[in-house]
Amino acid sequence: MIVRPLKWTLRVSRKARYARLQIKPFGGLEVVIPPRFPRYQIPDLVQQHADWARNQLEKQSRLREAARLPEQIELLFDNSVTRIIYSGRPGSTADLFDHQSNDVLVISADNEQGCLQQLRQWVRRRAQAEFPDLISQLSLRSGLKFDHLSIRSQKTRWGSCSSRGNISLNDQLLFVPPDCVEYLIIHELCHTRHMNHSAAFWRLVGEHCADYRRHEKLLARSRQLVPDWFLCDLYS
Repeated sequence: MIVRPLKWTLRVSRKARYARLQIKPFGGLEVVIPPRFPRYQIPDLVQQHADWARNQLEKQSRLREAARLPEQIELLFDNSVTRIIYSGRPGSTADLFDHQSNDVLVISADNEQGCLQQLRQWVRRRAQAEFPDLISQLSLRSGLKFDHLSIRSQKTRWGSCSSRGNISLNDQLLFVPPDCVEYLIIHELCHTRHMNHSAAFWRLVGEHCADYRRHEKLLARSRQLVPDWFLCDLYS
């Protein structure tokens, strides 16, 4: 079997602390290096992670083949259904959002990549509109305070909490039932007290969510609720 050499692009980043490989949506394999990283070491770096890169590129290809632009977006979080109209006219995403309702979303991009980006941006904006009030309510109810909330798109984590009390939530939680979302937020709020998964941490979680074990199992299976069209535009 002939294995074709990997094709990759190079990006020099002043923010990068070390060299790394990543899969870009619609962009294939990218090598990111800090300015002083020796260029002659890049081929060896790619070779070391070649199996991982090929697996990720193949996964991305399968997702893109399976994904179809949706006719509507169904969010389990608030049991809403938003119909999508593809106008095919280039336009400003900011202008689009000013004229959207929760019932109809108009996508003006004239290519698949642009459509997917606008769809995911819409999901992000919905999450930014929904989650701040919810986490504030749960924080007040539980007495567990946090410092700052950010909304991101991640493939491996539903949420996280830093040692400073900054909580990050995955915008894909909109595709998850609301009781699971509330549990996930309680879970992260408990990390403001215990930055681990010790017995003390789980006792605290249990005080605020008695059936947390059931929610843990549900969240572990909830990745399948996120539609393919959303995942195919994420970094692998």
